[in-house]
Amino acid sequence: MFDIPPCNRTDVRVQWGSPLPRGCSEVRRLVPVDPDPRCVRGGVMSSTQGSARQVREAVDAAMVVDRAGWSGAARSAEVVELLAAQERLSALVMAVVGEWDRDAAWALDGSVSPVAWLAHRTPVTRQDAASLVRSARHVARHEATAKALDAGDVTAAHVQVAARATKHRDDLYTEHETVLLDAARSLDPSAFRSAMAHWRRCADAVDDHDKAVKEITGSYLDIVATFEGVGHLDGRLDPVSTATLTRVVDRMEPPDGFDGITAPRTRAQRRADALVRLASGERPPQINLDITVDIDTLAGRPSLDLTSGCCEIAGSGPLSPAVAAMLACDAAIGRVLMRGDSEVLDVGRQTRMLNRAQRRALGIRDGGCVEPGCTAPAEWCDAHHITHWTAHGPTDLSNLELRCRRHHILQHQRDLHAALRARRQE
Repeated sequence: MFDIPPCNRTDVRVQWGSPLPRGCSEVRRLVPVDPDPRCVRGGVMSSTQGSARQVREAVDAAMVVDRAGWSGAARSAEVVELLAAQERLSALVMAVVGEWDRDAAWALDGSVSPVAWLAHRTPVTRQDAASLVRSARHVARHEATAKALDAGDVTAAHVQVAARATKHRDDLYTEHETVLLDAARSLDPSAFRSAMAHWRRCADAVDDHDKAVKEITGSYLDIVATFEGVGHLDGRLDPVSTATLTRVVDRMEPPDGFDGITAPRTRAQRRADALVRLASGERPPQINLDITVDIDTLAGRPSLDLTSGCCEIAGSGPLSPAVAAMLACDAAIGRVLMRGDSEVLDVGRQTRMLNRAQRRALGIRDGGCVEPGCTAPAEWCDAHHITHWTAHGPTDLSNLELRCRRHHILQHQRDLHAALRARRQE
């Protein structure tokens, strides 16, 4: 626990006596500029309660705003404002819950834990309550993380990822807090989750070998049929088997096209259909798995530099370095060694046309569609020339990127419109 100086700050962005706002953007203005947990200890809990009450009233007022004539741009702006307000509220909630938990205020009415109190007295599930308490305690224990969250440098989602990944490794997180926060500032929560998974695997390197053996030998699959004949599957697969099965079933049953009549199947439904097709004897598609691992990690010298060290199945997720070492001699597994600067080393000779080696390297580098917000995996993507081939652009990795079919077409439309605008200006 770190020392917290007295705080007498009570100001917020608007005066409490101002009229209720009429738009969602006003909700954000009612959130304290800096939801500092020190204010609670400074004797201004009433101001925090007043802030919460005002925000709730503002939300109620925003709910009845007539948005019938709003343009798409106006609606988009309101969505951004609302999510920004939600993020600030999440930071405030973590700060207040951390202080509330520290003082054990949840025990005053006989509750056995803060999670039980929250699940009983607030509209959150027990699972969400546990996540909130875990994150709040993480913020309360780490001053730099608390400051980064207060400043908006990292989000509540980043904190949740860090709190979950640092279980039983809190002291090590304190030691590496600066580099981990730097990673969080430059990565979205999903990418930060992968970075924290790599950090955790490095932290667990001491007993990694025993875990690797369990990962590879601990697979099982149970199939139980009900009285009605409905089957329920339960199982566990090692990381490589998981990636292999996932790639096969997803490639056998790609997303349905929309015909306006039949509702498209969910991903889970498509996978179930593909599994039945496999069991019926249908030949599975040919797939390759690429395990990317930097040389130091493969040699047993894992780095805690989240920007350089990597050990993962491309497109699937992190892999234990010990498992990678066990698999490194298997000819059925594709191997691409990476230097610390992420330069691809052994993908074969460069050719004028896009070859298989370049395609593999491109999939490992980009991981999927490069369009912001798109999650299409590499196998669903086209290789796009950034400078078009017709404009003398080379077929080289530096001039290639992965785009799903939709965003590939969209990018060509963007380039066409840009060229037309340039011609008009000439």
